[in-house]
Amino acid sequence: MSVSVVIPHLRGRETLLSVLADLDRERGRTKGVEVLVVDNASSDSSVEAAQKAYPWVRVLRLSENLGYAGGCNAGIRATHQEWVWLLNDDVRIQEGTLQELLAVAQTAPDIAAVQPKIHSQQDQGKFDYAGGAGGLIDRYGYPFALGRIGGYLEEDKGQYDTSREIFWASGTACLWRRTALDEIGLLDEGFFAHMEEIDLAWRAWNAGWRSMSAPQGVVEHLGGGTLAYQAWRKMFLNHRNNLITIAKNVEARRLLWLLVLRVFLDNGIGVAETLLGRPKRLVAVWLGWLAFLVRMPDWLIARRQAQSIRHKRDAEIARVVYPGSILVAYLRGTRSASKLPKA
Repeated sequence: MSVSVVIPHLRGRETLLSVLADLDRERGRTKGVEVLVVDNASSDSSVEAAQKAYPWVRVLRLSENLGYAGGCNAGIRATHQEWVWLLNDDVRIQEGTLQELLAVAQTAPDIAAVQPKIHSQQDQGKFDYAGGAGGLIDRYGYPFALGRIGGYLEEDKGQYDTSREIFWASGTACLWRRTALDEIGLLDEGFFAHMEEIDLAWRAWNAGWRSMSAPQGVVEHLGGGTLAYQAWRKMFLNHRNNLITIAKNVEARRLLWLLVLRVFLDNGIGVAETLLGRPKRLVAVWLGWLAFLVRMPDWLIARRQAQSIRHKRDAEIARVVYPGSILVAYLRGTRSASKLPKA
């Protein structure tokens, strides 16, 4: 069993040293683990400090910041192990987590990706915004997670402690089978950051692979190290990249009506946020749609590539898609994915 841990890194000495300390312990529990830090043109001395403290760490230096997707892809291409663990540099890892991920991943040959539970470092006892206990999506393309609907984070009371199929594995800490990546391709570097792991997982489902949760493994995520959760640029990237993800992966028979419907849904979200005193959301929606339309030639090419590897129809993967609207469910007071039908 061989694993490449790929950590894209931009800045932060203490966070990087902390995750490497945890990985040092995990390496002692699991044979065949290598750790590659992808230096995304960092401007501090964090990478040098990491190499000094942990000589076993490999470093891949990039001349410019390629974002999360570009950094991860560079790391994947520079490694050759059977499994790839994409890991944020601002997490702490519960002992034995890597073994738990591998244990679930090896239960079936069609499992492409596995995610542990992701807890928040800032709100102890609660799930983290970036993935919770496993990523889900509704029929309109809006992502949410076990343990996180909208901005509401559940306390972990063991409600998601059984391994199950999930729609997407969070890029914060996702284990991928290399043969799956060889078939479906890597992260979309045009995204720069946010939503790229959802696009990757969607391509995997369309190609006949599955994603699973491994809830006995746990990482704690600091979050907001690159962009704060309410940062305008983050909102813009989320809207733009979500639309591109839909355009790439939804079947042609559904795509047009879904995009038309999303115009109304997205603007409804923006107007509601504006009425609550957060007008930046509406601006992010408009600019996200504008960027989506401007980039149409690019995503049409990406769509052809994504659809060329499709082996499953949308109806065949519907079991891992929430059949309703997560927005409507939230407005009706639902704050737990465990309360949703088929979720």
